[in-house]
Amino acid sequence: MIYLVLGTIAFSAASAFAWVLNVSLKTNQEFLGTRPWSVADEFHLENYANAWTNADVGAYFGNSVVVSITSTVLGVVVSAFAAYPIARIPFRLNGAVLAVFLMGLMVPWMVTFIPLYLTLQDLGLLDTRIGLILVYATYNLPFNIFVLVGFLRSLPGELEEAAAVDGAGPTTTFVRVILPLLGPGLASVTIISFLSNWNEFFYALVLIHSPSKMTLPLGLFQLGQAADYGTNWVTLFAGMIITALPVLILFALLQKQVTKGLTAGALKG
Repeated sequence: MIYLVLGTIAFSAASAFAWVLNVSLKTNQEFLGTRPWSVADEFHLENYANAWTNADVGAYFGNSVVVSITSTVLGVVVSAFAAYPIARIPFRLNGAVLAVFLMGLMVPWMVTFIPLYLTLQDLGLLDTRIGLILVYATYNLPFNIFVLVGFLRSLPGELEEAAAVDGAGPTTTFVRVILPLLGPGLASVTIISFLSNWNEFFYALVLIHSPSKMTLPLGLFQLGQAADYGTNWVTLFAGMIITALPVLILFALLQKQVTKGLTAGALKG
């Protein structure tokens, strides 16, 4: 029964993706004048070229690449340096500091829009890619720290003792001893953070106003509104395929690293 349910979910998701791919290869007349599941008579690959150039999907794609990669790297680096002392260096407020970070997982994202908007407005970062990068990097910190703390606590404590005997301080120990062993954990939070940043829509909708700075989800929203009034549906579906392919390929190639990093902290030794 479990495999039947999972197979049904997988089939429905694959069917939806296949339908979008099929529609993206039709003409607008064919899409509006034929049955929804009819296969395209010819594959109109020029729809992707039109979406990339005429519909500015190429510009949206570039913005998403810059924002997603930069915010992911920044968030993972800060998370790693925050998780190490919490997990490996005992101090009185150790648990309290971790609890403060984890409280970020319990704050509904809807209540953060107005404070973030006003803060970025005061800092002069509203409607800028830098402001969106800082928001994305901060948004991923609680989950990243939670995963990395669990992974770091699974490493043997003798590592720091051996490094201390050789005269290494905490920073040197982290960079030269702990960081190389943190690969699976870093890989998992990096991939998950990138996928989250790539697909994020609501923060971009609130904080970005200029079309030249829009990311792909926001750009697709604009294309969807244009399709409602201009019936240029195939360009919208071509843009959806362009948006989905990078994350599908990334997750297909690195899903084992994600699973390994998320489960490694559950085992000791």
